[in-house]
Order: sequence, then structure tokens, then C-alpha cells
Amino acid sequence: MDNNKEYLEAIELAKANLADARKRGEDALGEDAVEFIRSLLTPEEIAASNVRVATIGELIKARNDKKISQQEFEELIGERQAIISHDELAHA
Repeated sequence: MDNNKEYLEAIELAKANLADARKRGEDALGEDAVEFIRSLLTPEEIAASNVRVATIGELIKARNDKKISQQEFEELIGERQAIISHDELAHA
């Protein structure tokens, strides 16, 4: 029965939070998307993401400079072509 009470309390809290967000509109998210993301991520997570983005950018540049296809790159680094494609598309 305790689980049911906690569940109902969580639903009520979620409803109150949603009502507050609707009332405040864009102010509920902060001034922009970057501020919102930073509110969700730790500085370490942001730094790790920035390193990943920079690394993928350098790999794309190097692959293109050497005119290596994603399939050839797959053989060189041992990562599946689908992952390479996904990372490159996400970077774009």
C-alpha cells in the first residue's frame, strides 16, 4: 500500500511541476537551450561531451583529407561503419 501512496504523491508532484512549467512558459527552461542542458549536466559531463565532439570533428576532417571511405575507416579503427556514420551525422 505504501508504494501506491508514493506513486500517487509522485503523480501529484509531476502535475504541479507541469502546471508551473506551463505557467512560466519559456522562463521555466531558462534563457536558452545551452543553459537548460547545463542545468542537467555536470561540468565534467559537459567537458567530456565537448572533447567527444572535437574528436569526432578531427576524425571527420582527417578521413576526408585522406579520402578514406567510412568502410575503409571501419577497417582501420575497428569500429562499425554504422557507428562512424551515426557519429558523423550527429556531429553535422
